[in-house]
Amino acid sequence: MGARLWLWPNLLSLDAPLVALLWQTLFIRCFHASSQVLTPALLVSAVWLIYAADRTLDAWSGSGLRPRHEFYRRHWRVVLPVWTAVLALACWLAWTGLPRPVFEHGAWITAAVGVYFVAVHATRRKWPKEAAVAVIFGLGASVAAWTRVETRADVITVILFSCLCWINCVAIEHWESGRNDFPVALLSACVGIAAIVILVRDRPILGCAEALSAAAFVLLDLRRLKLSADALRVLADAALLSPIFLLPLAGSAF
Repeated sequence: MGARLWLWPNLLSLDAPLVALLWQTLFIRCFHASSQVLTPALLVSAVWLIYAADRTLDAWSGSGLRPRHEFYRRHWRVVLPVWTAVLALACWLAWTGLPRPVFEHGAWITAAVGVYFVAVHATRRKWPKEAAVAVIFGLGASVAAWTRVETRADVITVILFSCLCWINCVAIEHWESGRNDFPVALLSACVGIAAIVILVRDRPILGCAEALSAAAFVLLDLRRLKLSADALRVLADAALLSPIFLLPLAGSAF
């Protein structure tokens, strides 16, 4: 597969783990939650395992026709032993190294992931896949900070981040299909405005990060006709990298 260099992180399912890691770090620092070396490593592993499995199953069922699905259709024999090893190592590290509250919260999210895979891949019903992915992704990226979620604003930060993840998933699906019936710009603007108005006092850094990502989606939607499907796919995930700009301002919890 002669993919362009900038497309490889997407093909290898490395873009989503990076997004999750950045937001996890921002949540931990803004909430002043405790963290261990294992916490980011396990999040990255879990997100990669989920995305690699999801795309492989889509490829096998014939429901995935994008380059990322074609990659797993061709190379699943190489990916499978790596996937199995990562799963075994991640399970052992989580069981032996995570604090009990984080482990228990992670177990609930793992159960939700299991339900997702059964619902999407073991049945023929049409499920709201993008919404499910967004909720699980948002909860997973923030789970390490749950012990310090104390106010309504804290909860809203997680909800708005999940909304951004949902916009990301649905926008990619529509952009790649050439459809224009999903109001990406409008919904993104609503999320951005909500982040600024609601979070400006209590969670300004998280609010700014979410507003920046929302603004990036607005710009992408306005420019979508001038960009290729591959470029839109990569840039849609890049739009969620806004914590890069805010992490230096966030209080360190390490």
